[in-house]
Amino acid sequence: MSQKQFSIKDLTELFPDEVEPELQDHLAAITWSIICEPGDGFAGLLVSSLGASGALETELQGVSSAQVKSRILQTGIDPSELDSFGVFEKVHAAARERWQPRLSLKFVRDAIYGIKKVSGSILTSTSAYWPQQLNDLGFHAPMALWVRGSFASLESLQKSVAIVGSRGATSYGEQSTDAMVSALVPKGFSIVSGGAYGIDAVAHKSTLALQGNTVAVMAGGVDRLYPTGNSDLLKRITQTGAVVSELPPGSIPTKWRFLQRNRLIAALAQSTLVVEANWRSGAINTVSHCERLDREVFAIPGPISSPRSAGTNKLIADGRAQLIVDGDDLLDRLGVQARQISAVELAGLGAIEVRVLDAIGFNSLEIAEICSAAGLTRDEARFGLANLELDGIVLRRDNTWTRSQTNV
Repeated sequence: MSQKQFSIKDLTELFPDEVEPELQDHLAAITWSIICEPGDGFAGLLVSSLGASGALETELQGVSSAQVKSRILQTGIDPSELDSFGVFEKVHAAARERWQPRLSLKFVRDAIYGIKKVSGSILTSTSAYWPQQLNDLGFHAPMALWVRGSFASLESLQKSVAIVGSRGATSYGEQSTDAMVSALVPKGFSIVSGGAYGIDAVAHKSTLALQGNTVAVMAGGVDRLYPTGNSDLLKRITQTGAVVSELPPGSIPTKWRFLQRNRLIAALAQSTLVVEANWRSGAINTVSHCERLDREVFAIPGPISSPRSAGTNKLIADGRAQLIVDGDDLLDRLGVQARQISAVELAGLGAIEVRVLDAIGFNSLEIAEICSAAGLTRDEARFGLANLELDGIVLRRDNTWTRSQTNV
């Protein structure tokens, strides 16, 4: 369908059960998320000033750039905000050239069909479950979120930490990530990451193993879970958490979209932890977004001989990230009191509990391994593990058990 045949009324017909006038901005915002690329600040300027519906009408009706500028100024916006983009008429003409190829009702219809096909939903800033922290991005806030999973998962991000790092994580990075998640999740923190290989995947997996809440932010459509090697993990996340994107179904990840995706990770979480990152890691880009948003940044130091820790070590050295010693240190910096297991508590453990704890050591073991190492029956091991879990001394991750603190 051509641009001239397309109107706001046509949009409402895609939602026959929801045609109240107040939904026009919601539908228009969905359309904007289709016609412009992530982080398009100029589109954000128009939408913030004129409303999603009003801004879309100016494009559908071909309102002149001079008239669009006049309408924006009439809203009381500071003229310097317009000037920050350059000569308005020139920037608007270039923007229209980018937007028009996607300004099609067919694209909107296909995207809505695509999200319904995967039992997903769409949120915009008018939606009740919209994460308000995304509005901190100003003109660069997403127009919509295409969601697979639970809206309650997004609500829980009021208390959250983003964990990012290298795709080629080392065993040190994986163990560090697991330790940080093990400290955060029992204290009610949600974990935000990008669903990628390496540190991202470990952060998501460890959270799921602790039955915590995790959100994965995609750089492409949520109908095409990427990377494909993590598709099973991402599907698991949709069952209890959420997989989200500002791009409509059918969109493919690109380098630009990955970089823009990082601003959403930074905005959704209260703070960001970088576990491993080389000099050119996307995690460093996420830190830059955190700095613009005035979000706290933490980092795990690594060996000076490891290229994968070069970025994190530099962040700490330059004062861009706070050095984190362990999980308790991270909780303390987040203003949460970590429970310290005392020597008296350990001294008061029963014989079976002592043998179970000694068998676990500082590893993650399945119950069969604990029985073998401690010389216990499965019933005895279960009894000891249950008591230790009640006391907060051990944690269960799927089928394995580990100490809750590494300093006891």
